[in-house]
Amino acid sequence: MMAANQLLALGIISVALAFLAVNVQALKTQRYQMEQAVIVNRLAKEASQEIRDGQNQVILTRAGYTALGTKAGVQVKQGAKVILEVRP
Repeated sequence: MMAANQLLALGIISVALAFLAVNVQALKTQRYQMEQAVIVNRLAKEASQEIRDGQNQVILTRAGYTALGTKAGVQVKQGAKVILEVRP
């Protein structure tokens, strides 16, 4: 009887640890995505601010992202992939 209770307790603890590990990984992924979103939005803001201040064209690069700002709008790319596009 004692061994059965111990096995049940071990099973419950194992499931709880697995659940915790999955949630920790999900939180790490979510944090990374949010940090990348902050970088992208900040680049777009900086590029649009420089355009508003009178620049005709702006190219900013940070953390693997490139922001291209013109009077027609701002694009933030990662390589060839457009991540964010803002038009006036």
